[in-house]
Amino acid sequence: MQRYTLTFGPAGATARQSLDVPDLPTALIVADINLEQGQVEIFDGECLLATLEKQGHGAAPYWRVS
Repeated sequence: MQRYTLTFGPAGATARQSLDVPDLPTALIVADINLEQGQVEIFDGECLLATLEKQGHGAAPYWRVS
């Protein structure tokens, strides 16, 4: 079964948090719920699929995807 991993926190930091999710839509929902500001990386195994950065404040946050 396909699983994805979300990794929160500054790149290279030892105190990064990781969460496993079953699919990409769930990955985006979990990232939105768990991250007020900052970055999250989505991995498929060892392969980095995307880096998301939540920006904006208040009622109009948005995601920058790279």
